[in-house]
Amino acid sequence: MTSPFERASERLGQRVRRRLFLVFLTFSIGAASTWFYRVDIFTFLLIPAGGSLSPFDGQPVYITPTGMMAATIGLAIKGGAVVALPVTTISILTMLRPLTGRYWRFLLIFTASVMLCFLGGATFGYYILLPTAMQFLLHFGAGIAVPMIDIAEYLAMFMAIVFWMGVIFVLPPAMYLLTKLRLVEYRTLRKIRKFVPPSALILAAILTPTFDVVNQTMMAVPMMILYEIGLFVSWAARPEEGNYLWLKTVAAGIRKVRNALAWALRKTGIPWLYRRVRRITKKKLLTILFAVLAISVGLAGLAVLLVSQFMPHWWVELLEWSQKDLGFRLR
Repeated sequence: MTSPFERASERLGQRVRRRLFLVFLTFSIGAASTWFYRVDIFTFLLIPAGGSLSPFDGQPVYITPTGMMAATIGLAIKGGAVVALPVTTISILTMLRPLTGRYWRFLLIFTASVMLCFLGGATFGYYILLPTAMQFLLHFGAGIAVPMIDIAEYLAMFMAIVFWMGVIFVLPPAMYLLTKLRLVEYRTLRKIRKFVPPSALILAAILTPTFDVVNQTMMAVPMMILYEIGLFVSWAARPEEGNYLWLKTVAAGIRKVRNALAWALRKTGIPWLYRRVRRITKKKLLTILFAVLAISVGLAGLAVLLVSQFMPHWWVELLEWSQKDLGFRLR
């Protein structure tokens, strides 16, 4: 006769084996699909290079007999990992659900926000940062040398930029979690705000494969903006620790206007409108301010993305100027 502990261990083992099987199955499907559609996937990955990787129709080269095979196998493994990541995350969350209790909803929202932020950072790296970096690097030696980029080197730089930009974009939810768990105080994050710009420039110089100011700035500026967003959400997690951008003061002013309007409505003999105003605005002023600030940040980010996508000429002019200037100095 088995004990309750043994039965619980057996059920836990079955759950773990079932989830491992699903993860392995999705990984295999993802890897096989990546291998089958490797031509289309390689074409998609080579778009940021702009067809300038070599004189041979702009395609990359491989300098060893096994170079292309190794690159394809590595791509299939990464494709399988990407496909298996959601299943792995869901499997871990369902395993942890009995232990989370009332924090289950928070865990779901936080996990979804982390994945969305990472996806946003990877998209920024693919559509904005990587094309600009490749434009500068592949045309820097124009008139001096011709690029012949190995496909393994290109894929390594591609994965590094896309991955690290995704990690950087996870900064706001990470700051929120640290503040919510009281591991870091909002006051501490606010005090080190002045060190963020130089630190972002140094970190951008380490992460970017280029040494020009343009690409470093394109990675450093999002870091500064994301830290400011993280500072705001940290304050939203613990609003009693500070007064971010005087939002509490603004909320107090709006509350006074609300009270004056409600008093005027009550004096005019329209009680239903008075009750309506009180019900809508009571205890929701900070929520309204949060929503307005979040919408403003989102619109600002969308505007930057649209300007970078549809009006890229000024970036190109700046890159050409830096290229000519550096070329002149080298000569």
